[in-house]
Amino acid sequence: MSSLKTLIEDANAKTLDIILRGKPQLVDVAPALEVVPGMLPNLIMHSGPAIAWDDMCGPHKQGIIGAALWEGLASTPEEAERRIRAGEILTAPCHNHVSVGAGAGITSASTPMLIVENTTFGNRAYSCISEGGGLRLLKWGAYDDTVFQNLTWQAKVFAPVLSKALQASGPIDIRNIISRAVEMGDECHNRSIAATSQFLKEMYGHLVALDMPAEDVRSSIKFLVDSEHFLLHAIMAAAKAMLVPAEGIEYSTIVTAMARNGVEFGIRVSGLGDQWFTAPANPVTGLFFRAEWNDSNAAPDLGDSAITETVGLGGFIQPTAPTVTQYVQGSVQQAIANTLEMQEICATTNPDVRIPAMDFAPGPIGIDIRKVIQTGILPLLDTAITHKDGGLIGAGEVRAPIGCFEKALKAFGQKLGGQTA
Repeated sequence: MSSLKTLIEDANAKTLDIILRGKPQLVDVAPALEVVPGMLPNLIMHSGPAIAWDDMCGPHKQGIIGAALWEGLASTPEEAERRIRAGEILTAPCHNHVSVGAGAGITSASTPMLIVENTTFGNRAYSCISEGGGLRLLKWGAYDDTVFQNLTWQAKVFAPVLSKALQASGPIDIRNIISRAVEMGDECHNRSIAATSQFLKEMYGHLVALDMPAEDVRSSIKFLVDSEHFLLHAIMAAAKAMLVPAEGIEYSTIVTAMARNGVEFGIRVSGLGDQWFTAPANPVTGLFFRAEWNDSNAAPDLGDSAITETVGLGGFIQPTAPTVTQYVQGSVQQAIANTLEMQEICATTNPDVRIPAMDFAPGPIGIDIRKVIQTGILPLLDTAITHKDGGLIGAGEVRAPIGCFEKALKAFGQKLGGQTA
């Protein structure tokens, strides 16, 4: 009979093999109601683990109200809140519907979704499309007429244009774009400029050849040019698509999701299925974009974009994007030190993600909850800073709270009948 340690190591090796063999491809864009499993006309999804309306942070509440108004589910903010409390408008985490959303992750029935297929295993994952740049967007929990006009333009103009272009181009290999982008200054979380540029390079010829209204095509190309972080959303969906087949592997201690809702930070572990283990979300350390903003204005850590660190991107490979260290007055040396720390809590490395500043060493991947507890080293995430009442106000980095890892390891031990993991 195999020892417990052997069972765990074998399970972890299987989990990591599944993740690393994943081939995420961007295949299309379509409204959430048409493609997202379990999506309903009156459902509004949000980032992070599940949370009751009264417990939600400001960006979530404001974003959900904004989506309700845009969808026509309510005529006023007051009516939207009343209908939410009555259960007439439903809310749920994006992760519950094989989706991920940056920031507040606000996703409603008409939201255009990037569809990513993991061609190795045949599964799909989804992410709401990027709204572009700007401090006031629905994903940051802000809404007004300008936000609504942009959402409508995306749904009626940009998404159909991009869908037609993707039909012409065929699937776009997101893993290949990531491999190139990390050698061009991206860490594929707080910085995805190179990835977006690579995507635009692949799509441009197909966009200009479309038999669609010229102004629609022109404005769509301009939007992509202006949206430096556009591909982050596809990268997030790609990460989710890579991780879903690795869920539910008996004895595995590898983390398969990290997400934050502005109140709690949650993780999922392969061997523990879809259960969330949560702890209070930490404040983000970083740079505020205006002098009038400071820590007192900021919401705690927020968003599903930690799915990038879950597959070894973002804060795990900071040296690939030295510019992100400026948000915390850091240095390349500190970024390297951070990656070396992340290696200590990961089970392996990713040969497709190379770090030029570390002699092209492969990046760490596969957070092991045992290693986190044994070392006391907590996952480091690059992230945005959201205003407690909605809106983007800065960027920086944050550590995951140890409490969720302690709870997960305890649950793992209980599942094994009290055996030491």
